[in-house]
Amino acid sequence: MKSIFNYRLSLICVFCLSLFSCHEGTITTEPPYEGPPKGHIITVERAQEMYDSYSQRRVSIIKKYEDSINPTPESFGATRYAEFDLATIKQYIAFIEHEANRAKVDVSTLRFYLSNYPNSNNYPNGDAVKYPRQNSIFVVPTMDQNGENVGFSIEELEGKYTAVPIRKKDGDNNDRNGVINEAGFLSSNANTLQVNTTSLILNDGTIMPPPILGSNDFGDNN
Repeated sequence: MKSIFNYRLSLICVFCLSLFSCHEGTITTEPPYEGPPKGHIITVERAQEMYDSYSQRRVSIIKKYEDSINPTPESFGATRYAEFDLATIKQYIAFIEHEANRAKVDVSTLRFYLSNYPNSNNYPNGDAVKYPRQNSIFVVPTMDQNGENVGFSIEELEGKYTAVPIRKKDGDNNDRNGVINEAGFLSSNANTLQVNTTSLILNDGTIMPPPILGSNDFGDNN
């Protein structure tokens, strides 16, 4: 009887081990909690001061300009914030880390560009413009290139995933002194347009132009 019991116990152990090994690949762990990022958290009071400063020094200028070039019955409402749900941000970070890993590079920083939607209902390719004329942001991951952080995308070159700087530092983008012309965000040519490129740029969140009354954390006076 004892030998039969030991045999059955061995079978149960083997079954449990095999069950664990089958699901081992799906186990995920959260990164260790290390507290707030040192030197990057500001007080609510400082945020309010910065918000008010933008209201005083920028909003009126934006309104005046937009109303002058495109008069409408209602005054133009300047964008005050953009937001993404937390799940999207987590998915985005996982996406860029995955793509960077395929190209064997590390993501150095996330670069937030200030931008503006065109005064049109559609982009040249036919896609709808989500918020015509409104300010927005888009996010670009950077990698280290010779000691400098540069925004990058992923291109498949000769079957190999390669991290390629968005800004092509070629002769077309340089002035007479060899300094990069900052007027453009990127340069394109016939060769780069034919490459299979994966963009890592995040945009099209929700912006408030202007915020719905009561939805603005720092005041409704825009």
